[in-house]
Amino acid sequence: MSATVCVASDHRGFPFKAQVLAWLENNGYLPRDLGTHSDERCDAFDFATRLAGELRAHSEQKGILICGSGQAMAMTANRYQHIRAALCSETASARLSREHNDANVLVLGADIVTPERALECIETFLGTQFLGGRYAERRDRLTQLGGL
Repeated sequence: MSATVCVASDHRGFPFKAQVLAWLENNGYLPRDLGTHSDERCDAFDFATRLAGELRAHSEQKGILICGSGQAMAMTANRYQHIRAALCSETASARLSREHNDANVLVLGADIVTPERALECIETFLGTQFLGGRYAERRDRLTQLGGL
């Protein structure tokens, strides 16, 4: 069974989101498009919140959030206790966020990272496993901090 990956963007990330969805499908994932569905101005907060709700209901899934800088999506998503969102612009951060922090959401800044580099980050993020062990304690302590 293929892994489901939820993807959401605001208007600034919308043009790139179509490429992400196609890449996921072409690489054996089941993409789930959570919006936005146009380049009409909207609030990143609403889509990060939507993705957080989906991952609360389906904790085995991963997520990708895209906005202009990535900051609004990351800040909003990380308000939720069950979300560990990593804003990445290169593959080393994408790999380490999975290995050491069990990140479940990759955040990309459409105005910051090229589409080619963003797709490399996605491939690395989704292809990297959490190391567990001592890092599981770190993840659990982070979760205990609370949130929404």
